[in-house]
Amino acid sequence: MKALKYILLLVLILIIGCSIYIATLNGEYDIQSKKTIKAPSEVIFNNINDFKNWKDWGPWYEMDSTIVASYPEITSGEGASYSWTGKDGAGSMKTLSLIPNKELIQEIQFSQGSPSEVYWDITRTDYGNEVTWGMKGKSTFGEKIYWLTQGGIEKNLKPMFDRGLELLDAHLLKEMDKHSFDFKGAVDHGGGYYLYQTTSCKIEQSDKKMQEMLTAVIGYVKENEIQSYGKPFLITHKWDEVNKTTMFSVCYPINERLETTGDILTGYLKPQKTFKTVFKGNYKYSELAWNSAFQELAKQGFKFIDTSEPFEVYLVSPRETENPAHWVTEIYLPIE
Repeated sequence: MKALKYILLLVLILIIGCSIYIATLNGEYDIQSKKTIKAPSEVIFNNINDFKNWKDWGPWYEMDSTIVASYPEITSGEGASYSWTGKDGAGSMKTLSLIPNKELIQEIQFSQGSPSEVYWDITRTDYGNEVTWGMKGKSTFGEKIYWLTQGGIEKNLKPMFDRGLELLDAHLLKEMDKHSFDFKGAVDHGGGYYLYQTTSCKIEQSDKKMQEMLTAVIGYVKENEIQSYGKPFLITHKWDEVNKTTMFSVCYPINERLETTGDILTGYLKPQKTFKTVFKGNYKYSELAWNSAFQELAKQGFKFIDTSEPFEVYLVSPRETENPAHWVTEIYLPIE
């Protein structure tokens, strides 16, 4: 009996000692991962800002296939939230504050334990945007015990953040690469007046030249307070695959003929019958879009006018959004 008392006393001493040790442990934590992602900050931010997108790259879905997410009416922006249930219990998250295309501060709450702060930072570098994803807070006494039995909080959470950023990177690259061609068929284009600049250059230089000319034409429009009546467009006058040269005009639509100065001129696009294709996606697929338009034109029994000058209208361009998957270009091929 006396021995049992000593054993119980020893156990009690050990419990008290362990409790004192655990209580004195620093419960504060700040765990984060970083990854450079070659995507515009706007694209990265817009994706992580909406909780509905997290199902596409959240690493916890790999670890627990039973997770079911629930979404309220507001899932993006300040005040947004969502909740979930899974084999390890339930939880919720809400967005506390944000700086568009730069920063997000959120709060995560599990069914057991105290809330933690989740933070995101997007910083531009020479190689892309460095994305930081982290979580910080202070563990309760019970949480300290739990994490001690699991080998530490960082050992468990750091790999999840690393994997999440890998999945986010792969998802964004896949999303930005989406493209499509919608063949509208024969349409009557109304034509009209436009301001323009013209150049001849090597095909490989055409993208750079086009951007420079578009900036010049738009600058002229703004400087002279000229009202636009549509989206910028490009007319291809010549395309020489043999010599790899092209001649084209960058144009801005207006409603009447104007007297201009310098190298900005006024032109007129005559009304004509065209074969219209709507191309959505990155300009790296432009050649494929044009080739597909010509193939579909012939397939539908139309004949392209060889002496004509086809044109494309930039309905949604990089000036409106950095996400190439959202760029919209209308291709018009004159037909008989």
